[in-house]
Amino acid sequence: MAAEFCDRVRIEYVRVPMRDGVEICAKVTRPDDAGCFPAIMEYNPYRRLRQPLPNYRDEYPPAVPYLVERGYVAVQFDARGTGNSSGWNTDIYNLEEQQDACEMVRWIAAQPWCSGQVGMIGKSFSAVVQWQVAVQAPSALKAIIVRSANDDVYTEWVYPGGCLRPYMFDSYSGNMNAWNFAPPDPDVVGDRWYEIWQERLQQSAPWGIGYLSHPLQGPYWQQRSLSADYNRVQCAVFVVSGWSDCYPTALLRAFEHLQCPKKALVGPWGHWYGEEAVAVPGPRIDTRPLYQRWFDYWLKGIDNGVMEEPPVTLFVRRYSRPEARMPLEEPGDWRHENEWPIERTQPRTLYLTAAGLSEQPAGESGGDDLCYRPGSGIASGIHWGGGVLPWGMPLDQRLDAPQSLVYTSDPLPEELEITGTPRARLYVSSTATVAYFRVKLIDVAPDGTAKLVRYGGLNATHRNSHETPAPLPPGEVVPLEIPLKAVSYVFAAGHRLQIAIAGADFQNAWPTPQPATHTVHRGAGHTSQIVLPVVPAQDAPLAAPQLCPLPPADPQGLNVPDAYSITQDLAARTTTARLEVTTGDTANQLQLKSRFTVNDDRPADATLQATAHYHLQRDALDIEVHSEESTSSDQEAFHHQVHVRILRDGQPCFEKDWSISVPRTLN
Repeated sequence: MAAEFCDRVRIEYVRVPMRDGVEICAKVTRPDDAGCFPAIMEYNPYRRLRQPLPNYRDEYPPAVPYLVERGYVAVQFDARGTGNSSGWNTDIYNLEEQQDACEMVRWIAAQPWCSGQVGMIGKSFSAVVQWQVAVQAPSALKAIIVRSANDDVYTEWVYPGGCLRPYMFDSYSGNMNAWNFAPPDPDVVGDRWYEIWQERLQQSAPWGIGYLSHPLQGPYWQQRSLSADYNRVQCAVFVVSGWSDCYPTALLRAFEHLQCPKKALVGPWGHWYGEEAVAVPGPRIDTRPLYQRWFDYWLKGIDNGVMEEPPVTLFVRRYSRPEARMPLEEPGDWRHENEWPIERTQPRTLYLTAAGLSEQPAGESGGDDLCYRPGSGIASGIHWGGGVLPWGMPLDQRLDAPQSLVYTSDPLPEELEITGTPRARLYVSSTATVAYFRVKLIDVAPDGTAKLVRYGGLNATHRNSHETPAPLPPGEVVPLEIPLKAVSYVFAAGHRLQIAIAGADFQNAWPTPQPATHTVHRGAGHTSQIVLPVVPAQDAPLAAPQLCPLPPADPQGLNVPDAYSITQDLAARTTTARLEVTTGDTANQLQLKSRFTVNDDRPADATLQATAHYHLQRDALDIEVHSEESTSSDQEAFHHQVHVRILRDGQPCFEKDWSISVPRTLN
């Protein structure tokens, strides 16, 4: 493939043969100078490898042009069977793909332009796969920067708390169908694009089949997850996330368990790099200098003091009114810490009582009944915004109070910081054998506004194991421990803490199948409680983090969904979430639409209909990929049907169907 020169860098597309003949398409961006440089690897399945932009500094992720100008080579490639690589793809994070990545590390290290030192960087998919490479410990891999990754694909992405996450089918699976069945880009691949495409069409399969076919934790998920054994990672690790993103809990847990050299940074942001123009909530910072210092130390051997600084940098949040869209800025402060979890933490237990939250347990036995409604949780928002970033944020939690058990403290006499992992310890019973419990920690302002701070959920049949769930004995009291998402937040004086417990969170957890009344017990041996990680001020305050601030995001640049609504049919007793999103431009456009409906009278019967339309236009080529999905449940099983049809220049050229049914396993 031809090379192109842009100012001070050289951009070249190459095809790298793997052990089985599959050719990985890689984009190599390197200094236009003679010599050897450390290399940074990044890969994903999201069709980002295209012809260079007019200004190479606009290439994604933003760290790529920044690092190349500072003496690094960036190697980005499409996972096999996606984008411009050959082969096919039937499963996310498959073992062949993991082996490819190790081969690519070795290939990069052997190139004449590489010093033999390799690092990795990436966000989301590109972050998760760094764990999958690092645990194989290729000798050339010295350091990674993991921006927004789970450490357990089962519990942190597809089945949080043991319940299927609707996002997997309202947005992600259809999106990937549309992209994975689209052809390579002829502008990059050249004349072989059609041959590569035909192999892909014949062999690839929808990723959603894998999600639904493995409803329990086990080898399928563990071979994709860091949490199977953190000690396998030997290279240096810098984890980065945001409190409004999906993975700060997973990354801080990984930081806690890793035994290698490590650092952690958690800002206020959503699912963006801190320097992206649309990164919200702010304050925005330029994280690229931090990345350069990390790689300079580990890949160039520059003694810049990066490992002498406190290893943990946190943004400690404060109250702001809840909004449907992520705010441009959140109040709070940056702070260094020497460890995670923080050693000076003073756990504080608040008990659920008839009078609310109390530091004293209830003196007499009692319980509060909760009618299970699958449509509960309309104010909870979509976990990290799902497919509607930066929308889908939690609203005033008073909207959900009528379908919840609510326990509220007295006003705080002074401000209270909690930094760590809150844990709910509940004693529950149910008339059903399968039940889900959602626990929310809420900040109630003096005017009554209730802001969601953190949350956690658990399918109670998974109370002892995600591998071997056990039914609830109807009417029998059982203990549950439900960890909430990690947090760093200051409750202001005069505000009140609140715990809300519901039997559903319909935008984030597929409903359990049985109508039920649950009981949360308190007192007399059944002291349901919440344990908060209260953190006092540092005795000797550490120096403030030295960060590069950036202006707030431009609200005009933030994505606006075509449609996002939640409606309740009071006669049919159904709740429906509707989502429509368009991204890209006329030459590379993706449209997603979905409708998810649950029924309060028949909780087993839930239906999610989703479509995705990807339109690829190039000179003398016009391709449309249509994906239509139906994911539903009844008392006995989950059902998933996929129909993919493709038009070339307006004429049908491919059509295929898939269909599976998976028995319900106490879910």
